[in-house]
Amino acid sequence: MKSFGRPLLKLRVSLLDACNFGCVYCMPETAAFCNKEDYLSPDEIVGIVGNLVEYGIEEVRLTGGEPTLRHDLACVAEKLGKLPLKKISITTNASRLLQFLPALADGPCRSLNISLDSLEPSNFEKITNHDGLGRVLDAIERARALGFKIKINMVVMKGLNHHEINHFVRFAEREQIEVRFLEVMNIGVVRSHFKQWYYSGRDILRQIESEFTLSSVKVAADSTAQVFSTAKGGRIGLIASESMPFCDSCSRLRLSSKGILRACLMKEDGKNLRGVPSHEYPALLQEIAAMKPLTRIKEIHEPMYQIGG
Repeated sequence: MKSFGRPLLKLRVSLLDACNFGCVYCMPETAAFCNKEDYLSPDEIVGIVGNLVEYGIEEVRLTGGEPTLRHDLACVAEKLGKLPLKKISITTNASRLLQFLPALADGPCRSLNISLDSLEPSNFEKITNHDGLGRVLDAIERARALGFKIKINMVVMKGLNHHEINHFVRFAEREQIEVRFLEVMNIGVVRSHFKQWYYSGRDILRQIESEFTLSSVKVAADSTAQVFSTAKGGRIGLIASESMPFCDSCSRLRLSSKGILRACLMKEDGKNLRGVPSHEYPALLQEIAAMKPLTRIKEIHEPMYQIGG
């Protein structure tokens, strides 16, 4: 499966739109979540992903909302592990992760992307509207002890947490965990704050290089991140999707919690795969591939929690 010569290899699967955090860049005050009955069941997810594997999907990341709000998270991962996938990972805020780690540790998912936007308790609560920083850090420590590969994602916002960037670099060095800095994206509730909060990838690198010496690390052609190492072995990434977009090499598709396959984070249109027989996939996937943009779309009104992380 290709889109204008780009192989489509990776799939983000949103298990639900609900979240127990109220992050300022994601969740509007009037957020309304779907009924649980509307979410794809584990068997529906595996059926759809299994069909997509036939057309080239190699990696799956389970996202939300917050995927640990699904009691069957480990079950979904286990079932996906029976498919010929190269990698299964989970993106989570980690506030409820501890209770899932024993089951996940025995399964096929060995990679965790953990959203962590502040290392300061008061600032963490200000950004997330949740006071669970300690639980997140405990989950990171336990997951590392269990051998999970961990990446930390920090969404950088000027005036809110950009002063913590170098603290996170030191965290990466101390804990030997990769930290990735993300430009805030012009999506949903951010649109009215974008000029106020936006802190460019170049500004992020300039701030880091005021204290650290960075060496470039080679990454895959379809990587969303530029990756660097510090002199003390810290590993950091930069995802500058606004100022340095990677649309022309993007290999990702997104499956919503209700079964809509989307070609791009920034495009609201898609195709409903729920209940679709396998013989109809070729035509639908051709339409999806044609929807995938080659250049950056300026903004999208739909809130991030509805799209999937």
